[in-house]
Amino acid sequence: MLLTPESPYAVDVRAAQKYGSVPGLPAWQADRYLDLLLPTPRPPELAPAVLYLHGGGWRAGERSTGMYPWLSPLLAAHGFVAANVSYRLSGQAPFPAQLYDVKAAVRWLRANAEAYGIDPERVGVWGDSAGGHLAALLGTTAGRADLEGDCGSAEWPSAVQAVVMRCAPSDFPTMPQENAEVLDALFGGPPSETAELRRLASPAEHVHVGVPPFLIVHGTRDEIVPFEQAETMVRALRAYEREVTFHVVDGGHHNLLENLDLPLGNDPWADLGLQALDFFRRTLGT
Repeated sequence: MLLTPESPYAVDVRAAQKYGSVPGLPAWQADRYLDLLLPTPRPPELAPAVLYLHGGGWRAGERSTGMYPWLSPLLAAHGFVAANVSYRLSGQAPFPAQLYDVKAAVRWLRANAEAYGIDPERVGVWGDSAGGHLAALLGTTAGRADLEGDCGSAEWPSAVQAVVMRCAPSDFPTMPQENAEVLDALFGGPPSETAELRRLASPAEHVHVGVPPFLIVHGTRDEIVPFEQAETMVRALRAYEREVTFHVVDGGHHNLLENLDLPLGNDPWADLGLQALDFFRRTLGT
């Protein structure tokens, strides 16, 4: 059990829950997992669920990042069912494999909603950097048959009802060439060979009238994902009169700090966690 001070619930962690399997691969490579964090005792009403998607440039990182106290434990300690999700990295498969996996995780939560006290009509997602990009795609590509994928059951919808997108790209054709190595790995080739796939992977391309509320957080001095990427997504959402809250971190780099060499710490991430908690409470309820 985890216990967040001054929170209404303790947290029960159910590690390594299998949510899907990729066809054609041996089990040690095929199986996909998430860690589930449950508020305990179980809330009297069905709880909303929120998935956390880790960063790492689509080529590194792991779901354990979501165990930082200002991420999934914070939500679970306040009555949400939280899930930290693993997805295929670019060294394992190019895009859209990553999106296929996280959509399968959403469907798994809905398929197991009764067992874990989840309200299947209230599912949110958040992520940082690469995870924020995948979160944005979950919010903008619901119902796209060509992007549902090959991992997990297709019996349940993959739509989400709220999105927190932090430090994430939204329009790959305009990303700087300094990111070429990372992006070429994600898309399986250079821009000249993968232009359509890069457009398909751009959340700003998929905004439409049914997109859920967004909270977008970005630093003005982000040295990896330019601030203009966030502005592009905000403009796209507002063009369709979608609800979007835009939190600008003045002077913030990719780590959202003024010093790009500092590791992640409580400040400002603890406050951003509380901001996300308030956003999910408002959009999903608890």
